[in-house]
Amino acid sequence: MRIIVLMAALLLAACSSAPPKLESYLLRPAVAPGAVTAVVDSGYALGTIRVANYIDQPGLVLTTGDGKVHAARNHVWAEPLQVSLRRYLASEVSDGSSRDIAATATSATSTRINVSLDELHGNDSGAAVLVAYWEVVTDQGSKSFRFSQDQALGSDGYDALVQAEEALLKRLAQAIAASLPPA
Repeated sequence: MRIIVLMAALLLAACSSAPPKLESYLLRPAVAPGAVTAVVDSGYALGTIRVANYIDQPGLVLTTGDGKVHAARNHVWAEPLQVSLRRYLASEVSDGSSRDIAATATSATSTRINVSLDELHGNDSGAAVLVAYWEVVTDQGSKSFRFSQDQALGSDGYDALVQAEEALLKRLAQAIAASLPPA
């Protein structure tokens, strides 16, 4: 009888434990509340945005020194990274270059910026890592660039990882802005 009571107590305890809380993170540029600005067609726009397959999924990614990849189940991007990355980079490159960078190229776009993220993850050394390539394509040709940096986490946890990744993406946007030909 004691065994049955003990088993019932264990089953009740297992059923009553709350599932882990799902944390969703948005990648958004800082925008002043109530800000209204006109968007001017500068002829500059983002073209192709490519994200490496291992980070093109909802969970935040951590890697270990032995090459293993872990995608978090309960700490996820709130929307597909390619979608938020396009908006984020368009806004941040616009701010850094003092010209409007459209999030999507049209047939009238004279300068396209193609971006490829090969790495965006946390590592077992307590840092966020970003490796990206971009190409500026104009009527006169194209020029390619590489960005590779890491950012120490300010504290433990996924919140700190997201903050460090955003800081790296902001620096990437500044580097892209600096690489653009004069208007």
